[in-house]
Amino acid sequence: MMRTAPWMMALVLLASPALAADAGEPCGGLRFTGGRIETGRPLAPKGPETTACLQHVAEALKARPAIRSVTVAARVPDVERLEGQGLAVAKAAAEVLVAAGVPRTRVSAVAPPSTPGEPGQLQLAYVERPTQPAVARVRAASGDVSAGPAPAELRPRTVGDALYSGELFDTGSGARAELVLADGSSVRVMEGSLVRLGTVELMANLKRKVELELLRGTLETAAAPGGEGSVFEVRTRSAVAGVRGTQFRVTAQEDGTHRLETLEGKVSLIAKKGDLDVVAGYGSRALPDSAPEPVRPLLVAPTLADPRGGTFQAAPKLSWWTVPGAKTYRVELARTADFAAGVQSYKAEGTEMDVPGSREGKWFWRVLAVDADGFVGFPSKIFAFDVRP
Repeated sequence: MMRTAPWMMALVLLASPALAADAGEPCGGLRFTGGRIETGRPLAPKGPETTACLQHVAEALKARPAIRSVTVAARVPDVERLEGQGLAVAKAAAEVLVAAGVPRTRVSAVAPPSTPGEPGQLQLAYVERPTQPAVARVRAASGDVSAGPAPAELRPRTVGDALYSGELFDTGSGARAELVLADGSSVRVMEGSLVRLGTVELMANLKRKVELELLRGTLETAAAPGGEGSVFEVRTRSAVAGVRGTQFRVTAQEDGTHRLETLEGKVSLIAKKGDLDVVAGYGSRALPDSAPEPVRPLLVAPTLADPRGGTFQAAPKLSWWTVPGAKTYRVELARTADFAAGVQSYKAEGTEMDVPGSREGKWFWRVLAVDADGFVGFPSKIFAFDVRP
């Protein structure tokens, strides 16, 4: 990538014909183009209007993870610059960006020579990393989800947003999301999870390479069919789950325990002291520094009792039949039948549950049985009910 002196990619502070001033914005309008940020009106070296505009610029920078550095340039008369006032002004402006959330390591300040006869002004230059293809996109999301290059740089994400190799993707408490990978596979990121996106490539003859790192929480994947030699791996601190099938769940616990549940196909569980294949309908786990445990059958899908449809003035009580071996049940409600967005998850000790909160409209529901060690079984059939007060 050609590098240009920072002040040559400057923030244009005078209104240009291509950018009409917007009095409703702190900068009078803002546009990123060709390594420059164009604003709708001049920006003085300091003052409340300058601070407000810089804070607005900071929010725009945080929404653009491809920008890896920004340089603040203060152009003041040479007399002031030689006395050190120019650099002081530039550093003060840089601190405004840092205080607004731009990482300090990505901000620098300079005081280049000014143009004789022109008033003092601030300029910004930025360096953008080379364009790289997205490895995933957010297909659906509910609750607070975020992504970024580091834990301290996570920013909110929404449906349709692109994600890049090396980025972290985080789901907050009660949040979940579905990602569509570049190879056509899909990954559901359950609540309270953190995953790092690695390589996602689709090569000739449908050969694919997918590498994800689960730092905490649970992923449920549906791997697209791959040609000979394809690799689809989910790594945790203590083990690797390598796909030889199509659908599985991986959970990384805080204590380093790694749990695998295979719903379709076959998945290879590779730990530090051994590995084994886990076929559909079975699960295994690997404790830290241990070989995977022998496979165990997953609990069968619960049979739902009531409601299996209908309209109610208030949310009905949900009930299902007992699953042998179940210690608890996970009850899920969603606005859509694919359970990709707007999912609410509850823990039930018995085989019935009162739906919490006021409800209106159509709701889909299903139940999954959970054994004493936390292994989650197959989901039940999906039924729906309408609430019309």
